[in-house]
Amino acid sequence: MKRLLLGLSALLVCVSSTMAQVSLPEDSVRLSDGSRNSSMPVYQDTLPRPKENFIKRFIRAFNETDTTYIQPNKYNWAVMLQNTNAFESYTIKDTRASQSITFSPKPGIKIGPYLGWRWLFFGYTFDVNSLGKGRKSTKTEFELSLYSSMLMCDLIYRRTGDDFKLRRLSGFDQNVEQLEGEHFNGVRSYTAGINAYYIFNHKRFSYPAAYAQSTVQKKSCGTWKAGFSFDLHELNFDYKELPNNIPISNDLKFKQTKYWNLSFSAGYGYNWVFKKNCLFNISLTPAIGYTHNYGHTTLNAAAEANEELLFKHFNRNNFHINCTGRMGVVWNNTKYFAGMSLIVHTFNFKHTNLFTNNTFGTLNFYVGLNFIKRKEYRDE
Repeated sequence: MKRLLLGLSALLVCVSSTMAQVSLPEDSVRLSDGSRNSSMPVYQDTLPRPKENFIKRFIRAFNETDTTYIQPNKYNWAVMLQNTNAFESYTIKDTRASQSITFSPKPGIKIGPYLGWRWLFFGYTFDVNSLGKGRKSTKTEFELSLYSSMLMCDLIYRRTGDDFKLRRLSGFDQNVEQLEGEHFNGVRSYTAGINAYYIFNHKRFSYPAAYAQSTVQKKSCGTWKAGFSFDLHELNFDYKELPNNIPISNDLKFKQTKYWNLSFSAGYGYNWVFKKNCLFNISLTPAIGYTHNYGHTTLNAAAEANEELLFKHFNRNNFHINCTGRMGVVWNNTKYFAGMSLIVHTFNFKHTNLFTNNTFGTLNFYVGLNFIKRKEYRDE
């Protein structure tokens, strides 16, 4: 399953790179306002366009935009400095006993330079939290979002480290509030997935304008979108690492569970041009899907008496509701740009008495500039 996910990721990157290199022909010759006489009629080429094959027609449709609403990128290259702040939380809950435990690590802070060619950005960031401490974080975080006018895609790979803390405990008989903030080394999680979306109003609405700085939204516009996602999850939990032997229910005494989700989503996004060159975007995409447990769930010794119930609990298929939210603010005058973006993913697993929620996201601040104009814009 992991090989399939990595193969799909590589294919999407290759397709995006290929399409980014294609230069599409213009429908007619552009005349600047200064060189055109208002009394002079403008004649368009009436010769029939040569017949195109399916691939060229697909690429044309893939990049087609209404220039009344969207200003295409005039430059080939860009440099950018970006600060990335990553956050995450995990909640496990026994709905029958009303016991709930929430864990989260210290937010990760990274900064670094990026070099971009059209749609693709490459860069290096270093972890600010580890500077001067001589200790490297054990977590792995990789999130890549690819945006075009018609399609968009998120690639996710995350493996948590050992820096979780207890953030919230509720539903226990004894007073446990004083334990909030204590270090907890008993949880590990792994997430890998791919989300792909189709943008219905892609000729007038631009996600790249809000999150890739490769176009500029000139007029406010909204769009519906639909897509699918596939993701893998693994959760390891050792309740014995909890301080003061907190008495948790048997339904929370598992060591490991693995499951995958297949989801279908539909949502809405809106680009608000509140001032010239200034854009605010908000987008929400809920998803409903099918969850299947594919790994052997190992029980702690204390839960052996309830083994039959727990194994049925973890191996039965069920449906779930997930959600992805985006928000961005950007100033872009085609030459220089600056802004922020927030992307949040939430994954839920619920069946019988057990509920788990994994929420994570990234908050980015960036500033950059474009340079070396494309051939068709060099005379402007």
